[in-house]
Amino acid sequence: MTTADTTVIVTDPETDATHYGIPVCHIGEDGNMLALGHPGARRAFAAFNRHARVFCGLANLADDQSADLDDWLLCIQELWVIFRRPDPARGDDPDCTWYFDRVTSTTPGAQPATYLDAS
Repeated sequence: MTTADTTVIVTDPETDATHYGIPVCHIGEDGNMLALGHPGARRAFAAFNRHARVFCGLANLADDQSADLDDWLLCIQELWVIFRRPDPARGDDPDCTWYFDRVTSTTPGAQPATYLDAS
């Protein structure tokens, strides 16, 4: 017997801020960030850097004035995701506004996102 999927999709996820026209937020506690859309690595990096300065009071993502895009390029990934409400049955924290699941671009409801893995 199968059960119906009760996932509640989030179509307009709330973010921390918008920098250079790109909505950005922190993901988890390791400094990872997510930007909505696929603005390209350079524009996403600029938005992530701005977010680190404004939200965290850092000089930039690395809190190092000599860091540049080349130091972070391999940490930036363009993804397709589905945003959803937390599901405690999956171990999600119900206090979080949303979670995301990685999917393919052809998955119904998939949205483009750019992920920074800072860990």
